[in-house]
Amino acid sequence: MWDGARWRTERRHLFLVPGYDPMPVDGHRRVFERELKRFRETWSLAEASCLEDGPRPTPTGAAWSIAAAGGNWRTVSTFELLAWNDLVQSDMARGPLSHMGGTLRALADMIASGTLARYFRSSPRYGFFFLFTYVLTLLFWGVGIGLGLLSYGAAAPALGAPLAALLGLAVAAGTGAFLMRWPGRKLRLKQSLDLAEFSVDFVRGRHPAIDARVEAFGARIAEVAAGGEVDEIVVVGHSLGAMLAVSALAHALELNPALGQRVPVRLLTVGSTTAKFALHPAGGRLRAAARAVADAGAIGWLEIQARDDVVSFYRINPVTLEEARFAPLRTVTGDFSERPLIRAHPIRDMLTEATFARFRLDMMRLHCQYLLANDKRAGYDFFAVLASPLRFDLLAASANGLRTYLDARGLLMRPYSPADPGPWRAP
Repeated sequence: MWDGARWRTERRHLFLVPGYDPMPVDGHRRVFERELKRFRETWSLAEASCLEDGPRPTPTGAAWSIAAAGGNWRTVSTFELLAWNDLVQSDMARGPLSHMGGTLRALADMIASGTLARYFRSSPRYGFFFLFTYVLTLLFWGVGIGLGLLSYGAAAPALGAPLAALLGLAVAAGTGAFLMRWPGRKLRLKQSLDLAEFSVDFVRGRHPAIDARVEAFGARIAEVAAGGEVDEIVVVGHSLGAMLAVSALAHALELNPALGQRVPVRLLTVGSTTAKFALHPAGGRLRAAARAVADAGAIGWLEIQARDDVVSFYRINPVTLEEARFAPLRTVTGDFSERPLIRAHPIRDMLTEATFARFRLDMMRLHCQYLLANDKRAGYDFFAVLASPLRFDLLAASANGLRTYLDARGLLMRPYSPADPGPWRAP
């Protein structure tokens, strides 16, 4: 007999490790409140709101609680941001010469180590995306140099070679800087260049500050798990944050090998670039971290991938680095023997046609959809993972996610409704 009540939950603690983003905690909170409202409308909920006026500090970032409710259910969840934006801000605040040197050093490392070639063998899409940043940078500065040479040629007869050369240099530098700022800022070009440099330093162990932060993340996760005050813990890693989340959980397992046995601990990686590090020859410790988490039987790992997210690795298993085998439409609830369990959820299914068309060429905006509320009900919705009245295992078991269990009015359907006399047979 199937007892739907055992899969309901009223208390959840969700940790989020974001990607390489300088956004401060207050910025995350503003986006969160906006998207929570959209989630409430999309899923026809009676309630979905933050319970505190603002973030409360934690040892590793900030947290706030939310309440969500339908006509026959209510949950209270804690959202905790494992923050490292200060390290990103420090990286991005360096001078132009430091940035230029780091960019060239990172590119040379990727080529000399054979990592770029491995990208193309494993995921040509990601290989082209990686090169796109450098090609665009060369294009912008090429335009600047070209205009500088034209300015020199036009001004030399009248001003003489020395003054014309100064004019040409000024035009070249000004044009290149302008293009890097606009449209470069909209394309997050500088952020992408800094990300490449950070990635090489991280994989080679040259960034002790992030290593210390990841260990602090792991200790914080272990601390909450030891408290035993929630029904389940979900650790979400987005983009580069997926590798940090995996590493943090690996450290938490070192602190407590029984992690996940008392309170269920689940890992959700979305838009993951874990393979970006694992494919580098120096990424041995990161490959070991992924294997340690995959081998921890008490921890269930779900990875969401999308073909229309070119910023991440699609159809690649982040542990074996082989071609991924996607899970069937329905799996046994709680069965994470596939490590990780990998599902494909197209981003276009989360958005209306108009919204998708608007952002079709904005790669980073589509990449961030994994952490935003959807325009329409879909098999994956970040806020459904956070606020659902059903355990993570139940949502992971179906490709339809929360759609399987919540009706058009936002009510839990049988046999999961608290009003059901149950137990009922499993469908």
